[in-house]
Amino acid sequence: MTERPKVTCRDTSWLVSDARDRPLLESEKEALTEHIAGCSLCQGASEQFAVLFRQIGVYFKGDAPDSDQ
Repeated sequence: MTERPKVTCRDTSWLVSDARDRPLLESEKEALTEHIAGCSLCQGASEQFAVLFRQIGVYFKGDAPDSDQ
């Protein structure tokens, strides 16, 4: 049985970012999910990344909200 790599908080940031550019390996996904499940700091960061990526998606689609809001 192959042991999954341990993921640090720093690794988590890189993997979340990498996932925007390439499909993660199954072992990376599992290690990332496991780390986030047990780390309250990374849970918060994961939520912030999700909001940021949604906002980036809006801007790239050209549906940016007015800057007055």
